[in-house]
Amino acid sequence: MTGIDHRIRALLVAAVILAQPATSEESEPARYESALAEWRADRVADLKGPTGWLNLAGLYWLKEGANSFGAADDNDLVTPEGSSPRKLGDFVVENGTVTFQAAPGADVLHDETPVTEMVLADDQEKRATLLTSGPLAWTVIRRMDRLGVRLRDYDHPAIGAFAGIESFDADPSWRLEARFEPYPEPRTIRVPTIVEGLGWEPTVPGTLEFEVQGHSLSLEAYRSDDGFMIVFADETTGDTTYPAGRYLAAALPGDDGTTILDFNKAYNPPCVFTEFATCPLATPRNRLPVAVEAGERYTEKP
Repeated sequence: MTGIDHRIRALLVAAVILAQPATSEESEPARYESALAEWRADRVADLKGPTGWLNLAGLYWLKEGANSFGAADDNDLVTPEGSSPRKLGDFVVENGTVTFQAAPGADVLHDETPVTEMVLADDQEKRATLLTSGPLAWTVIRRMDRLGVRLRDYDHPAIGAFAGIESFDADPSWRLEARFEPYPEPRTIRVPTIVEGLGWEPTVPGTLEFEVQGHSLSLEAYRSDDGFMIVFADETTGDTTYPAGRYLAAALPGDDGTTILDFNKAYNPPCVFTEFATCPLATPRNRLPVAVEAGERYTEKP
């Protein structure tokens, strides 16, 4: 699911750092904590950045035909009050293709070039088309047979108000070696999402088998562009961590068939930070019978 997985590359960077040999046994814990702190800082910067989740201002599902877009209440897709002209244009859907037609006088740009009419690539293609107007930006997303528009506001007040992410203390014992066990053939499964009636169908090449706290456990791994994405729940889920589960990135296995699961880098799904996300949820298959007191925490807001 490219719209959700495109950050996997950044989330794997710390794993490369941690794979470097320590200069001495004494320096290894400090080196690990330093790398983890850097990963956490990058995570916050990513959330607050232009492609992060904090600046989302809308998610609109498109119907076949014309979908008017702007601040006026009579538009099909109404932008937040005061954020745009009364009409920015129309998204025209025809046989799975979306064309944007700018309204007369609307200041809509693509790569700083004015747009009057343009066919838009969605987020399942190599590069989604980004259109902007003032502080607003939008792209088309595709989720199974549904097309939508994801709106960003680069001046969104949530960016400045963001207070950071709660996390468990670093615990190197939750950095585990896992053996990849491939299925005879990769599977496609249906995973529920936070959006009712909308599923996700990732490719599942196999499972990751590991030992922790005397338990032999396994997780189904979903293939991403750069490695594995894992959506899991555990005994902390709904208590000290997010009720829908957490995510974890892992590198593809090496020649020995193993990879590392570092639960200190288990991270909250986008729906923790915005209502305009389409987060996959943890399946019963990926619920662990242990309390993973590592990674990002969650406290429900009053």
